[in-house]
Amino acid sequence: MKRDDQAHTYNPKNSNFSGSSEENSAQNSGSVVEEISLSGAIEDFTLMATVEGHADKTLDLYEYVFKRLTGFMSEERLVTEIDTKDLRKYMASLMDDGLKDTTVSIHYRHLKAFFNWLVDEDYLQESPVESISEPKTPKKFPRILDREEIQKLLKAAKDRHGDWASYRNYSMLVAFTEMGLRLNELVNASLDNLDMKNRSLKVHGKGAKDRKVYFGKKTFRTLRHWLRIREQKPDRVWDNTIFISQNGDQLKKRNVEQLVTRIQKEAGLEDTKVSPHVLRHTSATFAVENGLNAFQLKRQFGWEQIETALRYVHLSDKSLQESYRNSSPMDNLSNKS
Repeated sequence: MKRDDQAHTYNPKNSNFSGSSEENSAQNSGSVVEEISLSGAIEDFTLMATVEGHADKTLDLYEYVFKRLTGFMSEERLVTEIDTKDLRKYMASLMDDGLKDTTVSIHYRHLKAFFNWLVDEDYLQESPVESISEPKTPKKFPRILDREEIQKLLKAAKDRHGDWASYRNYSMLVAFTEMGLRLNELVNASLDNLDMKNRSLKVHGKGAKDRKVYFGKKTFRTLRHWLRIREQKPDRVWDNTIFISQNGDQLKKRNVEQLVTRIQKEAGLEDTKVSPHVLRHTSATFAVENGLNAFQLKRQFGWEQIETALRYVHLSDKSLQESYRNSSPMDNLSNKS
């Protein structure tokens, strides 16, 4: 709604329109949204996202998007003056600058969240992004390891020296593969949140959201043995996280990434992309192949959208062929001919 329209909003209680338009506007505050500049809105939104514990990566992306946006239009412009056509022109300018469709899509999603928030906070009556469709991007299946590659990786970790560090590394790979943990979730996983009796672990996930993940019997035995030897190596344990360094303190994310890379090379997988995130993709795909449905997968892996879980419901041709042999409608009819 334009500012002039807001200033003359009709209200039955003031039908005589007495006084100035500014006075009428103030009296009709129930119909008028609060005015705020683009820079002010960005500042308020960033404060909200920070206080609510959005990940650093997410905050960095918002900063990147807002910097591009304020380079395209004045940051002193009122948000009520920004319409759908303005944002379409902005998206078109990104494409003209040679940005990939996937990058333009990132801008779209972050701007949609921003303007939806402005509506929720009563700075806008409706979002100018609402009638804009997200740019189409090519669908990419997540990179995963096959079962043979996972076996090689686990064997290389466990058999490296047979010492304290190698069993810790093996246990971490098992946790990544079994529970689909994010790297940040693994390094921060606490003994206080590990429930061995019910084979579950409460993790502090993306967006500062806690969730409970579950693990099977083999992982239970692996973790049980790790917990028995956990305090044998360090002279003193300084941290309460499940996986600790040889100095007894919390592992750093970069150290875990380096360990995974080293084990990858020892497993003879130099030409294969291996990382904590690839292990998470692999875990999700294996879970689907083993019968977990998309809704259960969403809960276990902590995704907000069911569409993310549905990406993993993509069996390989071989897996599909093998699965169909056991689920063919005709083969499973009670009256076989």
